[in-house]
Amino acid sequence: MVETTDIMLKHFYAAVGARVRSARDGAGLSQSMLAHRIGFTRSSVANLEAGRQRIALHLFVLIAQELGANPLTLLPEDASIGNADVLGKLDEHLADSSESTREFVQGAVAQLVADSRRRES
Repeated sequence: MVETTDIMLKHFYAAVGARVRSARDGAGLSQSMLAHRIGFTRSSVANLEAGRQRIALHLFVLIAQELGANPLTLLPEDASIGNADVLGKLDEHLADSSESTREFVQGAVAQLVADSRRRES
């Protein structure tokens, strides 16, 4: 069984958010326009795209439909939900930091990795 860590989940949601943002941009929609169509607030869409907000599966499918995308295209391509090589020791380096600092740095690194992977594909 694969162990899932918080940083792996943050990486996964950052990757999903980057793909949603890319699809939204490609569809020519603003965050506000997408939010209106799916019954979210603009800040909820922004949080989703930043990987800070997790959503229910039925809402994920609704978002994909509104973007004219197959839900599978909004999920990360690799089967894993983390990148141990890049993120593995991050918790160790942040051990003495405050919780808010750890969350900020982990989210930022996860977003950078997701953006990098998106540009590579």
